[in-house]
Amino acid sequence: MKHCELFRPLILPGLLRTEVPTDRCDFKNWISSGNYLLRGISSNSVDIEVNNDYAFNHMIAYDSCRMATAAFETMHNIQSSTALPKSIGWIAIKSYYAAFFSAHSIMRCFGYTCSQLEKGHAMQLNGYAQTIGLAQIIKAEAGFFSGVYDRGSRIHRITKMKNTHEDTWATLNECLKKVSRDILMVTGLSVHKQQVSASLTDIVFKLTDKGRLVKGNYLSQFRNAVNYRQEHDLWHPYGKNSIQAEKVVTYLASWKDVEDMSTAIWKESLEAYNFFVACRDVVNLNYLLIRLVIESSENSSNLYKRWPAKLLNIAAI
Repeated sequence: MKHCELFRPLILPGLLRTEVPTDRCDFKNWISSGNYLLRGISSNSVDIEVNNDYAFNHMIAYDSCRMATAAFETMHNIQSSTALPKSIGWIAIKSYYAAFFSAHSIMRCFGYTCSQLEKGHAMQLNGYAQTIGLAQIIKAEAGFFSGVYDRGSRIHRITKMKNTHEDTWATLNECLKKVSRDILMVTGLSVHKQQVSASLTDIVFKLTDKGRLVKGNYLSQFRNAVNYRQEHDLWHPYGKNSIQAEKVVTYLASWKDVEDMSTAIWKESLEAYNFFVACRDVVNLNYLLIRLVIESSENSSNLYKRWPAKLLNIAAI
């Protein structure tokens, strides 16, 4: 994807000022720390006002960096087997998780979160609510929460969801659709903005399987079919639609490229092709966003420079 610099005004600006934390500062720890103000609560959602930018930005950056690093390392370790040249079952599963980790990293760059909270976190939030006189409480049980930060109100609203993977993809889907609209309003050449917007819309198109799955969980459905039911001819005994693993690995190796790589359609299996292209495109977007944050930050100790950038340098990725 070209012209990624257009994302800069849409990325949370605080990410450029983060530093290496002295301890773990993920979403769960941020909730436990109480470095925020509770502004509203219901049976399935919580409105959190960000009154400590440092704590909030470091939480977002920490989770973004750890997920990006896991994605890049996973892609780097995808290899084919000379003994089993059509064995791509595990290549598909690794590709899925690289894309899944990337989904988490991408959304956080734009202020979205998806995280698991435990029963103790819900009880803590209820305690804060009672302290400030709020009548409602959230159900005191563990759950998966999707969140989005509003820069105007400084409210990060988290909403309880049901399915870890499906709802992660749904959150990324909403994030990409919003960014594809917002990118048209930033400063830049109209033709470049339209190109970036179209590229994001194309990723949404792939994640929704051409609009069939409104939540954008096509990759999750395909992975389940491969992982749990051994479908799509990716495992032995291979079928007529089986693909040479080296062809897949060579294509996936383009995950750091700026140029669009969705042109070399494989004749063996269009569905497998769509899956691997979508995985590659999601990881590629993650990589380009992380690179943008690294290059835009003037702070030499920025967390992105000390974590994902360090991995990329060590592995010569």
